[in-house]
Amino acid sequence: MDNHGILNFDVNDFDEGYVGPFTWDVKRLLASLNLICHRKGFSNEEIKPILIACVEEYLKQIYEFCNHPTNNFALTLRNTSGKVKELLNKARIKTNVECLQLRTTIKDFERTLNRSKYTQSVDGSLRAELIHAFKKYCNTIPDIKKGLDKMTYSEGKYKIKDIVSSLAQGIGSAGKTTFTFLLEGHSEALESDVIIYMKPAQKSAISYVVRNPNIDKYFNDDGLRIVLCSYAMQASTHEWLGYTNLHGVSYVVDANTAYSEDLDWSDINNIQNIIEVVQYLGKVM
Repeated sequence: MDNHGILNFDVNDFDEGYVGPFTWDVKRLLASLNLICHRKGFSNEEIKPILIACVEEYLKQIYEFCNHPTNNFALTLRNTSGKVKELLNKARIKTNVECLQLRTTIKDFERTLNRSKYTQSVDGSLRAELIHAFKKYCNTIPDIKKGLDKMTYSEGKYKIKDIVSSLAQGIGSAGKTTFTFLLEGHSEALESDVIIYMKPAQKSAISYVVRNPNIDKYFNDDGLRIVLCSYAMQASTHEWLGYTNLHGVSYVVDANTAYSEDLDWSDINNIQNIIEVVQYLGKVM
């Protein structure tokens, strides 16, 4: 969801974002689509037009950007159909309350983050360091985004209600420690609370191939690199997106939003539906 409350279909996860040939992005997408189609049992002859359809839409959108560089572009409920529009509608019916209920507990009229075997409280010393890191993160949020949606931002201070640590999931960050903050939202009503995550920013694998001292110097902070790539590649970035560091480790920080839904390929099996979806993917690349 963008800053105007409009749901967007877009790419995400820029941990590997870096400066390199744009064709690598296209090849990576096509390789993924090829694997998906093979898993669904399509032949090479059937897969070829699917990949071509994706590339054609990618090129059309690139030419559109070149001819009209100031035009805003986003895939929304207004200009999508089929499985992509269905995905946006699924995100549309979600609520912040449901998201909070999955991750938090209310006791004695106060909300706290859930604890488990893998999610633990932080001690006083670490909490103080995390609060300091959070303050540094706040300075990375553009001024224009501070106060969006009536967020509780006053003289650079957010009200932190709770903090926990947990082991990260995912291929790149598995086993690393992440931190979750529970913040008071735009009012004292508990339904407006906000969950923020702070995860380690890993070094891009592409940086080991593209060796350029000037680029390395510019991207000396991987959290900053991920944030800049998000701004460059997404139609709209979340108002909470930023970065910080703790104990010499760079972290990317963002909100755990309720209005997100991953594209599920398990029920996209008709070749026409697949072509329609990959055309949208080509557009948002």
